[in-house]
Amino acid sequence: MRQVLVAVLMLMLVLPTFAGVASAQSQQRLGGTVVVQEGETVSGFTAYAGRVVVSGRVEGDLTAFGGRVVIEEGATVTGRVRAFGGSVVVAGSTGGNTVTYAGHVEVAESGRVGGSFGAVAGSAVLAGTVDDDATTVAGTVTLAPSADVDGFLTYVGEFDDRGGTVSLGARHVSDLSLLPPLSGAGGVLFTLYLLVADLLAGSLLLYVFPAFASDAVETVGEQPERVAAAGAAAIVGIPLAVALAALTIIGLPLALAGLAAYVVLLWVGSIYGRYLLGSGVLSYTTREDRYLALLVGVLVMAVLSLVPLVGDFVRLLLVVAGLGSVTLGLYVAYESVGDRRARQSSAL
Repeated sequence: MRQVLVAVLMLMLVLPTFAGVASAQSQQRLGGTVVVQEGETVSGFTAYAGRVVVSGRVEGDLTAFGGRVVIEEGATVTGRVRAFGGSVVVAGSTGGNTVTYAGHVEVAESGRVGGSFGAVAGSAVLAGTVDDDATTVAGTVTLAPSADVDGFLTYVGEFDDRGGTVSLGARHVSDLSLLPPLSGAGGVLFTLYLLVADLLAGSLLLYVFPAFASDAVETVGEQPERVAAAGAAAIVGIPLAVALAALTIIGLPLALAGLAAYVVLLWVGSIYGRYLLGSGVLSYTTREDRYLALLVGVLVMAVLSLVPLVGDFVRLLLVVAGLGSVTLGLYVAYESVGDRRARQSSAL
């Protein structure tokens, strides 16, 4: 739940950032490839393209949506940089903060970020200079020997330290827990808030889709391997589809919509996973109550979360099971709609 909450907050921050910056730009460029030639100087702009390449000088801010975004060696962006794409490479210099969202992000050895640097990516490489703090949320974060970060390096993901320089030190944030740690009464209230949110959302789902809840329990009991395969496919396949969609201009809006849908599916999957856990516990008793099963599942998971490693492992299993059940349910619903349309067409 905490990971999903962070993802939602990140999504809420990402979309207004890009929209706000884009509307403020004086120029917009659209095309298969947008290029600022070497020796050319242009005012700050927003680009929507398959490839965005800056070889010259951009006076002001640059916002780029593209399959590949490159600020080449010797190029300069005097203001801020916001880049969203399949891959983003900063080999030149930027005068302000640089924030990137991509499958792969790299500050090359010749690259220099004049302010803070932020990356949300599948993989991130820091080989150049960052004049302020750097924050990376990535599957793999590589700090090359040539890297020089004049501040903190805060990272989420696997860290490959190859001897780069970080003046204030590197610090790891585990499990995407980017929210400030809460203790005492604040921590208790926040935990209770998360539990209540799960219970309310889960109760609504059980009330609106009671038949699906029963089918999910039956499917997990009879075909656990099918549910696990569907859940794993959704966890891996949806981000891959989003990344591929982001490589084209037409696909960028679909990528953003897919990202939002993925966040919602993860949350719904985690809730159904807790419901399945509670149903499994109640199966050893004579009680049959969907809402009680949800309550039991949420409370048991809350207790297991206190156990290092075990809690994370069980949470992952529940997300896979819940997401797999939701994925199969959506597939069955899609097939039902298709069959209904076929019958209507044959009747006509």
